[in-house]
Amino acid sequence: MRFVPVFLLILVSAGEPDDREFFESRIRPVLAQECYGCHAVSTKKKGGLALDSRAGLLKGGSNGPAVVPGKPAESLLLKTLRHEDPDLKMPRDGAKLDPATVRDFEAWIARGAYDPRDQPATREEVAKETSFAAILQRRKTWWSFQPIAAPVVPDLPGVAHPVDRFLLSRLQAAGLRPAPEADPRTFARRCCLVLTGLPPAPEEVDAFAAEYGRNPEAATEALVDRLLASPRFGERWARHWMDVVRYAETHGSEGDPGIPHAWRYRDYLIRALNADLPYSQFVREQIAGDLLEPPRVEGGVNESALGIGHLRMVLHGYSPTDSLDELVTFTDNQIDTVSKAFLGLTVSCARCHDHKFDALSQGDFTSFYGIFSSTRPAVIDVNLPDRQRLHVDRIAALKSDLRAALAERWLASLDEAVSKLRAWSPDPKKPVTEGPLAAWARLSKAPPDQWTPEWARLQAQDAERARQLEAFRAQAAVVRWDLRGDDFKAWIPDGAGLACGPSAAGEFALPADGDLAVSGILPAGLYSHLTTDKHRAMIASPRFKAEAGKLWIRLRGEKARARYVVQNYPRSGTIHYKADVTSDVDQWVAWPMEYWAGDRLQIEISTLADAPLEGADRGRSWFGASEVLYARDGRLVPPSGRPALARLRPASDPDTLGASYRAALQRALEEWRDGKLDDDGADFLSAFLRAGFLPNRAADFPLVQEIRRLEKEIPEPSRAAGVLEGDAADAALFVRGNHKQPAQIVPRRFLEALDPAPYPIAPGRSGRRELAESLVAPSNPFFARVMVNRLWQHLFGRGLVATPDNFGRLGELPTHPELLDDLARRFLENKGSLKAMIRFLATSQAFRRDSRPGPDALRLDPDNLLLSHYSSRRLEAEAIRDGMLSLTGKLDLAMGGPSAEGSSYRRSVYVRVVRNNLDPFLSAFDFPVPSACRGRRDSTNVPAQSLGLMNDPMVARWADDWARRHASLDPDAAISRMFAEAYGRAPAAGERDLARAHVSEAGLKSLALALLNTKEFIYVR
Repeated sequence: MRFVPVFLLILVSAGEPDDREFFESRIRPVLAQECYGCHAVSTKKKGGLALDSRAGLLKGGSNGPAVVPGKPAESLLLKTLRHEDPDLKMPRDGAKLDPATVRDFEAWIARGAYDPRDQPATREEVAKETSFAAILQRRKTWWSFQPIAAPVVPDLPGVAHPVDRFLLSRLQAAGLRPAPEADPRTFARRCCLVLTGLPPAPEEVDAFAAEYGRNPEAATEALVDRLLASPRFGERWARHWMDVVRYAETHGSEGDPGIPHAWRYRDYLIRALNADLPYSQFVREQIAGDLLEPPRVEGGVNESALGIGHLRMVLHGYSPTDSLDELVTFTDNQIDTVSKAFLGLTVSCARCHDHKFDALSQGDFTSFYGIFSSTRPAVIDVNLPDRQRLHVDRIAALKSDLRAALAERWLASLDEAVSKLRAWSPDPKKPVTEGPLAAWARLSKAPPDQWTPEWARLQAQDAERARQLEAFRAQAAVVRWDLRGDDFKAWIPDGAGLACGPSAAGEFALPADGDLAVSGILPAGLYSHLTTDKHRAMIASPRFKAEAGKLWIRLRGEKARARYVVQNYPRSGTIHYKADVTSDVDQWVAWPMEYWAGDRLQIEISTLADAPLEGADRGRSWFGASEVLYARDGRLVPPSGRPALARLRPASDPDTLGASYRAALQRALEEWRDGKLDDDGADFLSAFLRAGFLPNRAADFPLVQEIRRLEKEIPEPSRAAGVLEGDAADAALFVRGNHKQPAQIVPRRFLEALDPAPYPIAPGRSGRRELAESLVAPSNPFFARVMVNRLWQHLFGRGLVATPDNFGRLGELPTHPELLDDLARRFLENKGSLKAMIRFLATSQAFRRDSRPGPDALRLDPDNLLLSHYSSRRLEAEAIRDGMLSLTGKLDLAMGGPSAEGSSYRRSVYVRVVRNNLDPFLSAFDFPVPSACRGRRDSTNVPAQSLGLMNDPMVARWADDWARRHASLDPDAAISRMFAEAYGRAPAAGERDLARAHVSEAGLKSLALALLNTKEFIYVR
């Protein structure tokens, strides 16, 4: 048995008041949070070590005493906190404590390790000390959770720029001198590459160098301003943000289906950055742009709504058998991207438990999960409402007039219609066995003695059909909706085609062209094409819990799509059924649902281009829907066919039957004219129209021509990838992240450490709007810090925080915390102007320094963390490719529009990003796999890069294009021009001699390829 010497107990228990304060404020909380869980008498006491009392601390465990008072170098506790021994790293499986905390422990031990804890902590005390509530309070003291400070800018005589004052004060303290300014030609190339991603033309470099010689400051500011005003700026910097939101145009997995209109999000980014959209507005649009009132409008388009496109850019598995797991996975990806992009925090690490290192609870993840799982993947129309509804009211008024004109004309043609009926002979290959014309088809040629029994058979057929339909509708159901009435209000409609809601029987649609005036008279229902079949439409049911049984939907349409959606999964697959709607008469679509019992699902019906996935890009399409029945039994089926005698009086011969048809037709037309038609009447009129018995030539009705003229002026929808608000709800916390073990409901809110109050969310709203406001709130210290750090990184190659997506304990500490806060404060004061902040940084001496380090810098600061010189680095893949294209003279500078192939001459930002088939040239140079937020790219040096530059057929073609541009020049002039275009400088004498000899032997194309294969070309210096 080991004994602790009494004098040591006296030593560590005695102490001055400041010793007690130091221990209680800086030592005890760390021991409690980081150690008690594994090293306390009442808990695990791993390795025989208990750190919950001074006796346990001094006794230590199997490796000896944890603390030797007054001797930090001999104290095992300090070694474990410093991670000096790979087998004794503490906290285990966690981040090393921040340097300030480790220094506190060193100072505490050096001062005698004062410790008033004379008894081990009780189980209750350990539980309290290790509760997440207690841990959260300590973790909230981490630097990034603190309010943005207002640091005093160091006063350095002769140094004007605040950035340089902060940097130089650190350099002086470290005994380092800053590098001199880069020469103007090097700086011009640097500035152009960093701000626009394109090398400058020789004439631009010459002009800048001349102006720089006269007035360096004015020349620098003018160059930066010109580049910031260039449309190329938005293209360059949009790509940076596309890395952050893992931009892709497909979903990956089997089939790799395209994300509809994903490129519109990319073009939105370019426009937003070129317009210097305030960052607060940008963030609002990224989270809830579709919900902003009023939206930001440009060119008749709701620009704000385009900002949510990144929420669709998640990976999706193929036909998951556990759709809730898939929902959790892709919602987790949304949360991970949003939290890293805007907060620099890894909220997704709290999916299964409270965060291991940061002030993030599992409740934080669950609250975000409730927000994002309350949205539904969708295709949205970003045309403004007045553009979406262009001519809708006018066409509706003209249709009312047309109805009156048609009714008058058709009533005047009753005898003609009946005569055509009498002369009609059905096609023997297509017998008419049901519907309004079935009686004539079956009776008009029948012998007199067959009339009575045949009529009876038709009556019995209609009666049986009515009985079956009544029984079908009356059966026990999970859900039932009649979309012809008020049930429609429970559904979620989207698109101009559904703006007017359900229609009574008698509505009609007009073909956009062709000989027919109208295409038919419609029964009551919900229709998307009553103004035009250009209009987009999608309607979704409320979510409901699936049970065994069968789901039935009554539909008609052309090129439309119906499907059930399990747990928001947007794809179709082997067990995720869809139906293509291609009939202009009502049909019942049925799906067995036994497999999905217990899952949450909804029904979606859409025009073809408006399915969230796997639809067409555009094209005319429409649907009509009337009933939905989810039957528990599933054995009863709706009857097929339509009633034959619904409007007819009994008849005993062709004459009385003809008279019956005439009377029924007259009655139906009068009811239609007066707005009193029912479904049977609509079916009756449509039968006469389809058979050609009523005059229906478009040329005979001037109103048809006027409606068609207006219809042609209705614009196509401007479709974009987006989301819709659904029947939103708070989410349940998943025990250990297991979606099959839901626990307590967590209200939707912001991060507990910043603002734990639940959001006051209106019914049916997800909470995205409220989250957006929390992100941009002045009380959120991450809002400005994270963004200015990203800007700094893209200008200097490394952020002040080297981990731009992680400002938590596993991330790097800021190298210049005061400078970071000064920049964040200036950013806020400038209303979040990205261009103003970039201009501020790009005009500093730090950005203009030479990239060659001095000997002291290499020795004292080998990683250039103190920025004594500009850090040269390899260009990103896109800048390398674009630089080569610019040299060819064929670079296509057209902006926007659908994406292009990598073999094209368009800028790289416009190259398609197909998850399963990324561009191989860009990938060789570390183009990121778009699966997660990537605020900082890898920068590797692998053989594929050199091999690609030397042997890729595209590079060879571009080198040939470049050489051909200068083939008419004499060799010396061509060499000078090509050096100036590639490097922004003239060749040195030795370089010129080598180049001249090479051209003489191998030709200008070979020289072009050689110049492209240098570090100088692919690096920014």
